[in-house]
Amino acid sequence: MNISVSLQCRMLPKECQLLLFSATFEDPVLKFAKKIVTDPNIIKLAREQLTLENIKQYYVLCTEDEDKYQALVNIYTAITIAQAIIFCQTRKTAHWLTSKLTGDGHRVALLSGELSVEQRTNVIQRFRDGKEKVLVTTNVCARGIDVEQVSIVVNFDLPVTWEREPDCETYLHRIGRTGRFGKQGLAVNMVDSRRSLAILHRIQSHFNRKIHQLDSRDLEQIESIAY
Repeated sequence: MNISVSLQCRMLPKECQLLLFSATFEDPVLKFAKKIVTDPNIIKLAREQLTLENIKQYYVLCTEDEDKYQALVNIYTAITIAQAIIFCQTRKTAHWLTSKLTGDGHRVALLSGELSVEQRTNVIQRFRDGKEKVLVTTNVCARGIDVEQVSIVVNFDLPVTWEREPDCETYLHRIGRTGRFGKQGLAVNMVDSRRSLAILHRIQSHFNRKIHQLDSRDLEQIESIAY
């Protein structure tokens, strides 16, 4: 595929300007981009600038999925949420969470890897149109979806690699689904073990940005983060 793209780019008129944008560029992608763009001008942000200033980041200490769910309910009770995206690490958790939220009367859409491209497009369009207020998804939706009304992103599970290491790039793309178009956004991370807390600390260090602890039982504190 890379060879095909490279050949197609070389067939473009010389006066054609090629621009590539991404919140992050992994080394292999950057290397390939340099091959297809002649004498490129590269503009990069420092790592600490990558997390948007208008996204407030918090974490909640939990013990298990049921505890994480109750924290989610408390947040929904305390603040006004336009639309929300909730990220899970596995399809199993995503399906479980969707069932719980639907059972409690929330209008929920589910987006995960087993859906066809057509089904995914339909789910995303319904969410854009506001027919569902909550989108529960896996990493399949971490990039490329811009919905202006999304006011909060919840990492029900922190993003990790196959080696169970912190996936800082995916974290950045996930929380970047809120705080778009110059608006304020919220990102809340559910932490359910010492290991996940250690992962959160490494993500925090990676971006050199403080992620504040939130007591999900303190409704006044939750209310205060919305302002």
